[in-house]
Amino acid sequence: MSRTSAPDAIAAPRWGALDLAEGLQLGHALSTLHDLGVLAALSRPRTVEDVARACRLDPALLAATLDFAAARTTLVRKRGKRFVAEEGAAPEARFVLDLYAGAFGANAVALPELLRHPARAGARVDRRRHANAFLHAPGGAEAMPAALLAQLGSRGVLDLGCGPGALLAALAVANPQLRGWGIDANPGMCRLARARLRAAGVARRVRILAGDGRMPARLLPADARARVDTIVAGDLANELFAKRDAAPAWLRRLRQDFPGRMLLVSDYYGRLGHAGRTTPALRETLLHDYVQAISGQGVPPPDRRAWQAVYRAAGARLVHCIEDTSTTRFLHLVGL
Repeated sequence: MSRTSAPDAIAAPRWGALDLAEGLQLGHALSTLHDLGVLAALSRPRTVEDVARACRLDPALLAATLDFAAARTTLVRKRGKRFVAEEGAAPEARFVLDLYAGAFGANAVALPELLRHPARAGARVDRRRHANAFLHAPGGAEAMPAALLAQLGSRGVLDLGCGPGALLAALAVANPQLRGWGIDANPGMCRLARARLRAAGVARRVRILAGDGRMPARLLPADARARVDTIVAGDLANELFAKRDAAPAWLRRLRQDFPGRMLLVSDYYGRLGHAGRTTPALRETLLHDYVQAISGQGVPPPDRRAWQAVYRAAGARLVHCIEDTSTTRFLHLVGL
């Protein structure tokens, strides 16, 4: 599942009991302020009374919550009798809150149940919040995959787990000959993708389908499959490591349904639970690994060699590899 791509340059210090208790309360408080529209309302300095009236909240409890947030976070600041949340209202903060506290928040609360019944994890993910997070996602992640696909001369692109459609829109705008298909299991993501394509003026050449990206042949008619020369899996493969054989089985289906095509895997190297790493297990990657685990997706392999073993198990081959040295993200070009 998609993650942010901020640099993983320095390992964060470990937390003690007080840090954890404070972090739990602060995280829930800031997520609630975001959900209730308070952070958006504080994009400019306002008094507690003003915001409480606008959002229909109790002013005394709101004041205590904002004072706590202002004292202990960078998302809210207090200026005299007014509060402002310039950083908290920024797209980057809204993305993180919607993704990690919103989309996966219920999984964290349900951990006692999930530790006994892990198969229930996927149903706990808030798909609406997951889609909404990408209204505020940092832009530009599609640039490198788009450049590589342009070098390959791809003209028929199938994007599995297409999300909000940023890559397909960029490809179609740059290449008037391109035909594209995007598949995503989240209906909210599909709506965002269709809106993006309409806004870019390329909706007639790119079709978005709601469904399981692990089984695209069930959704694409034979004539569309025949036009596909390149398949993209952007943050889809990382969802397939809760069960040992799920990723190779998916690749084998792709080889059967799209023989000889190129597959571009845009994903990341996991860290949680992978012992013996020479680089530190860093904060953002560990957080994302953990929500992958509690949402039933599993933690992806930790390096190129381990991913290569997955490809080989399916009879596929790694043709080219690009690795981002400031994060654990990568692009793998795989021959099916």
